[in-house]
Amino acid sequence: MLRAVLLCDIVNSTALVEQLGDVRAVHLMQRHDALMRQALTLCHGQLIDKADGVLALFERPIQALDFALRYQRGLRELGTLEGVDLKARIGLHVGDVMTWANEPKHVLAGAKAFEVEGLAKPVAARLMNLALPGQILMSGMAQNLCHRAVGELGDAGARLRWLMHGRYSFKGVPAPMLVHEVGEPGLSPLRAPDSGAKAWRELPLWRRPPVIALQVLALGTLGAVLFWSTLRSPPAIAFAERDWLVVADLQNRTGEAIFDDSLDTALRVGLEQSRHINLVSELQVERTLERMQRKGQALDRQLAVELALREGAKAVILPTIAEVGGMVRVSLEVIDPGSGVTVYSQSADGRGADDILPALDNAMTAVRGSLGEAMANIQDSSMPLEQATTGNLEALRAFSLHIKAKRESRFDDAMVLLNRAVELDPQFAMAHVGLFSLSFINGDNDLAKAHLDRAQANRSHLSQREALLLDASQALFGAPEDALRAWKLWAAMYPDEYRAYYNYAYFAVRDAQRYRDARDFLAPALVSQNPARMNAYYLLGEINVALNDFDAALAAFEQAQSLGVRGFQRGHAEAYAARRDFAGARKVLGLQTATGKQAVDLDQRLAEVSFALDQGQWSKAQAAANELADAASRLPDGTDDGRWRAIALSLRAYLPDPEFKRDLASFLDDRLARLPAANALDRRQWTFELLAAGWMAAHAGDIALSRRALDASLGKAELFPANAAMAAVVEAEIALAEGRPQQAADRLRDAMANGHEIYFTRAVYLRALMATGADTEALAQATWLVENRGLAYAEYNANGVWQPTNLLESGLALDAAARLAERTGNPALAQAKRAAFAAAWPGDAAAALVERRAAGLD
Repeated sequence: MLRAVLLCDIVNSTALVEQLGDVRAVHLMQRHDALMRQALTLCHGQLIDKADGVLALFERPIQALDFALRYQRGLRELGTLEGVDLKARIGLHVGDVMTWANEPKHVLAGAKAFEVEGLAKPVAARLMNLALPGQILMSGMAQNLCHRAVGELGDAGARLRWLMHGRYSFKGVPAPMLVHEVGEPGLSPLRAPDSGAKAWRELPLWRRPPVIALQVLALGTLGAVLFWSTLRSPPAIAFAERDWLVVADLQNRTGEAIFDDSLDTALRVGLEQSRHINLVSELQVERTLERMQRKGQALDRQLAVELALREGAKAVILPTIAEVGGMVRVSLEVIDPGSGVTVYSQSADGRGADDILPALDNAMTAVRGSLGEAMANIQDSSMPLEQATTGNLEALRAFSLHIKAKRESRFDDAMVLLNRAVELDPQFAMAHVGLFSLSFINGDNDLAKAHLDRAQANRSHLSQREALLLDASQALFGAPEDALRAWKLWAAMYPDEYRAYYNYAYFAVRDAQRYRDARDFLAPALVSQNPARMNAYYLLGEINVALNDFDAALAAFEQAQSLGVRGFQRGHAEAYAARRDFAGARKVLGLQTATGKQAVDLDQRLAEVSFALDQGQWSKAQAAANELADAASRLPDGTDDGRWRAIALSLRAYLPDPEFKRDLASFLDDRLARLPAANALDRRQWTFELLAAGWMAAHAGDIALSRRALDASLGKAELFPANAAMAAVVEAEIALAEGRPQQAADRLRDAMANGHEIYFTRAVYLRALMATGADTEALAQATWLVENRGLAYAEYNANGVWQPTNLLESGLALDAAARLAERTGNPALAQAKRAAFAAAWPGDAAAALVERRAAGLD
């Protein structure tokens, strides 16, 4: 972490003890410690170590300086009371450090509670050792950051003197560094520290023994450089392609509220059209300010520069709007965060609100050129802001406010604001894309598609970047490969567009079942510059569960949690459950918080069914499934409860009750009635549920009902691998029910060869192989089902509707493996599998289920 490191040492502490005696010295140190702790608390410092001095860390350098000044003043007052000269040397540096906590037993044995390491620590120590009594020395970076924030110290800051003592070389530090002093007249020495064996001041060239030849050469070179520099205008700032840039808050000096928020968003949209620069996102800015303990503060010039230094951004843009001579002037300053100096400024005027966006366009084009972007690229990648957004500033302001609401998870407010934006400007395509996103999150796919169609109708009002997002979103309603190509194109065109990497990985898992491909493509979204990397880490955890890499999955989930993921925890819990650590799974589920969305909160409760089944608790699982189906039926109008009905029915299919076939037929009729008018996304879900009903019917012996489901799905299942796989499963189950096990095995073998495979495919294939007497191959399939429990949990299939069934088959595969090992003449393996099955499904809670399946297999 980046921290300000402060080290101080009381001067002549041993002599003080001799002067005062042990009792007075102890009393003095007790008062010293109280002074130090009070100053640390006031300045938000973290004490790391204390002897006759202090080692402390601070979030911001100005806090460390505040502590140093309070500490120096306190030492003077304490020394006056005790009649001694009490001073300290203080060194302050900013840099990366690593901290870790020692184990409690080591702390009891005398170790510090926390340890700190990193180059910043020895540099601060060198500065401290160099300092004179009562002197505060700091590095150039620390001085730069403190000087900009000195206003926070109030009157105390106004009294300070800031001195640069030149460049010093330190023993053990590879390069010399500038040394600065900050202090109060009368309290600090305010003079250059003396050179010594461990630190010495670098002498300027003119004070060294002259070497005439070198002087002549140097002067000649200098003359050539000066002549060359007069003929060439170097870039004002060292900004390279794909460097990062911070946009400060708009300084609105007109008093017109209509410019607030709206011009901030317009500027960001305009700059994001560039493929040359990258913007630190508003979400990243917000989180960095929170870490800096500056949350909610306006991002003015000073704070934007400090934030840019923390985030490694190469430039800051400060936008200003003001009334000048009856005109409205938009100004953009480009600031070098390293020096805090404005290196370039561009302005443009407009006659009023109607001219503001064109004026901003002109200023922004010039600024992009000053940052090194070729004019041809600017012209090729840009469109006027009025066209890329909207010419209606009220609509643009509503859109801007929706971004804030969405960032704060106020989705209902965000929806209201976007609807207001499109009411003011029906051609505002970006707002329609935003409405698509919110509708998709809410599961309203019909409304999502309607807004996408409106955005497509106004495609000419989208920037190139937003048009690529529209294309990828539209492709979600078609074949998975088309959508994946669109997300990949977006990433190729804008390599630091982290949403492209995340969405590719998400839909590669959900729609195409390409887990390794998804994991590889997700990697660029895991970098610190991505403000949503916590979501990327959570997705990485789910992918690793599907790949049975549970250690990597848990590491990814814990990283996501450390970055701030809250609410949704079921995937994290499933990583523990997949390796049968149900205590760990329950602990993680305890972290779950309600979202206020009934459908979302219900989704978390799927674990009540799946975890019970995975432990052989059949009755408990059935009760939970029925309860969830009943709760889903009471959801608000328009919410489909088919998923939960399918889950409850799938359990009943294993031990059918007298009403099962009637309820299954009713469910099938409902899916068939909904299917013709469904949009592509809903049709994908309902087709899987229709096929699931077909498998249940065949498994229960109702071939006619099963064929009805299969016939209705023809032509609708091919697009998505999970649906194509389920269609093959239904055909195989019909063949098994009709006494044709070889045809069932052949059909599933062909499906797997074509990539149409889900976890359940192997479960039905196992039964087909056993029915044909291919026990050795069947044992291999049973073993696969047992060893790939992560996939049983993490497979999307159709919103996890088949997860409980997968876990049933995982448990039953253990029993089948024991029987197959016995049949293939391997009693030791049979005994091991029986023991594993007994541990997984203890007692006789699922005895009837096991007995019914065993009868079918034997």
